[in-house]
Order: sequence, then C-alpha cells, then structure tokens
Amino acid sequence: IMMPGDYEFGTAEKEIMEIISGELDVLLSGESEWKTFKTDQTFEIPAKSKFSLKVKTLTDYCCSYIK
Repeated sequence: IMMPGDYEFGTAEKEIMEIISGELDVLLSGESEWKTFKTDQTFEIPAKSKFSLKVKTLTDYCCSYIK
C-alpha cells in the first residue's frame, strides 16, 4: 500500500505493477508524459530503469518481478 505523495524508484528486473485499488500517475524513464493508472489497470517497468509516481489516493498494488 502506498500513501499519497511523490516517489521515485529504481528497478534491476522488469516489473509488472497491478493497481488493485486507488489511482496514481507514472512517469517512466525516457518518457516525457505522465500516465494515469487506476483500479484494475497494469503497467510495465523496464529492467534497469527509474520511474516516478504521483500517488493521488491511498493505493493498493501488487508488484511482480520478471526475470
């Protein structure tokens, strides 16, 4: 679970993020536009990259690491 706020993370492995409930904006490495993801949506994060999040509401998520 993530509380509302701004975050930046890095990842070694590819990740799939599933939003179980809530809403957040994502800025992936190398992109210039933020994308919004809500309940029941997923997005992928490339391996060896950074990404930024603007969590708008209390958000429950599941992160799966892909090797």
